[in-house]
Amino acid sequence: MALRSLSRRWRAGAGVAAAIVAGGTVAYCEDPKTGVGFDPEALERGAKALREINKSPYAKKVFELTREQERTKQAEASKEQAQYQVYAEQQRRETEKVRWEEQRKSMQQDSQTKAQLAQYEDELARKRNEDEHHKYRERNQELVAMQEESNRNQQSEKRRIQEQIEGERRATEKYKANLEKEVEREKALAEAEGRIRENRQNEDVNRRAMQLRLEEERKKLVEAINTTFTNIGTGSLALLTDKERLGTAVAGLTILALGVYSAREGTRVAGQVFSRWLGTPKLVRDTSRRWFWQRRAQAGKSSDEVKKDFSDIVLPHQMHDHVRALAAVTSNTKKHGAPFRHMLFYGPPGTGKTMAAKRLAKTSGLDYAIMSGGDVAPLGGQAVTQLHDMFDWAERSHRGLLLFIDEADAFLSQRGQQQMSEGLRGALNAVLFRTGDQSRDFALVLATNRPGDLDAAVLDRMDESLEFGLPGLNERRNILSQYVDQYIVKAGTAAGGAGAASDTGLWRRLSGFLRGRGSGPDQIKLERLDDTMLLKAAQQTEGFSGRELAKLVASMQAAVYGSAQPVLTLDIWQRVLNMKVREHAQRQEFLTGQHVTSQKTDF
Repeated sequence: MALRSLSRRWRAGAGVAAAIVAGGTVAYCEDPKTGVGFDPEALERGAKALREINKSPYAKKVFELTREQERTKQAEASKEQAQYQVYAEQQRRETEKVRWEEQRKSMQQDSQTKAQLAQYEDELARKRNEDEHHKYRERNQELVAMQEESNRNQQSEKRRIQEQIEGERRATEKYKANLEKEVEREKALAEAEGRIRENRQNEDVNRRAMQLRLEEERKKLVEAINTTFTNIGTGSLALLTDKERLGTAVAGLTILALGVYSAREGTRVAGQVFSRWLGTPKLVRDTSRRWFWQRRAQAGKSSDEVKKDFSDIVLPHQMHDHVRALAAVTSNTKKHGAPFRHMLFYGPPGTGKTMAAKRLAKTSGLDYAIMSGGDVAPLGGQAVTQLHDMFDWAERSHRGLLLFIDEADAFLSQRGQQQMSEGLRGALNAVLFRTGDQSRDFALVLATNRPGDLDAAVLDRMDESLEFGLPGLNERRNILSQYVDQYIVKAGTAAGGAGAASDTGLWRRLSGFLRGRGSGPDQIKLERLDDTMLLKAAQQTEGFSGRELAKLVASMQAAVYGSAQPVLTLDIWQRVLNMKVREHAQRQEFLTGQHVTSQKTDF
């Protein structure tokens, strides 16, 4: 039975194999009794096919072909499996790549998030620091305000205590003075009462002594009167009885009276003549005219000579040329005997108006005389007389005179002003009268800081008008260089300026020796001075006039002589320069009315 079952199974397998070889299909039916699938038709077809195959001469090749096909299918299956594995590997790699790309993006997002978080934390820290700094500054400001308030309170308390102490001191001194006054009064009363008591006790003695003294004086006076009148009577009797003596006495008295009168009037007239011809008018402050020695005037100068005379005066280029041209014109005018031209110099103070006028007179061969307009107002009614005397004196100059009136607006202002006195009005009329026509004896130069205040008639009489402005950068550098050479480099020598010149004459040397001092100040040494320092100083002193620059260098000289060693150091140079710049700024604030004086009390 087991063999039959095995045979059936073999036949079924063979049929299946045949069906598979033939490309057919095998149907399985499960036997409900045996549990094995069974398809009889397929089995028959399989058996039939096997028989046919066995009968065929190509049976072996069929099996080999079958095996070959099976191997081919297995190879294809292996290839498909390998492709599947490659595909699976590619999918794994893609998955891994996607996973790493996601991880990289995640890490990048994490780093960006961390960076943003760090930036946000930094921003928060910065804001927190700023807030803390702001609060710290506010606390400091509050502390400073509290400290200032405390200082003010302390100062107020000190001031109050000081005032209280001062009041108590004044009260004590007042009480002491009153006490001393009371003591002195009591003492004087006591002394007066003592003297009164003493005089009362010695009244009879004093009365008798006074009577005797008066009697003796009366006797002496009566005797002197009797003697005088006796002598006068005797002399008069003798004179009246002798006619010759009487005539001689009358003639002598007449001659004596005439002599006294003549001497007095002659002295007065001689003084007036001497003062008129040889003296200097009271209004003239400075002059180069000398009555005892007059050098012959030089003929007209060439342009080169005039340029040489003005080489040491620093002015803007166009102004320099204009002043030199005026000097040449004035010199040639004097040479040809023609009338002089009157000039008006105006500009800020300290810009060289007086210096240019002096050099103009020297170059043109004229004497110069300088007066100030501020000296006219105090004269009142005498101003007209003294002005006429000054113009008469100017016309008597043999060389010609350049009359320089500084601060001319002080008495030559417009006549419509209500505050103008009669004396100033008369002085203005006197100047207008003396300058109505051109003169060959004098040239009038007016200097003012306010040309708009001058009277229209005065401006009409001016033939030339020159504006002296503040020096520019190059002019300030040249002025500083000139004054440094004069006040610093040449200090202690004969050419030193600002009072630092050495004594050259024998008498001055001897006088200095007798007074226990040397022949002059020490020479100043320079630590370092070059054009760069001068240029920087000129840049810092913008708005300075020539006079302010001269005072700046003079202050440096004083600072050097006030130090232990006469050496101009860079520290002294810069310190004095900064101080003068601040002073100039304060003066400008004074002029504009913007300066407010700070009040500070020190205890």
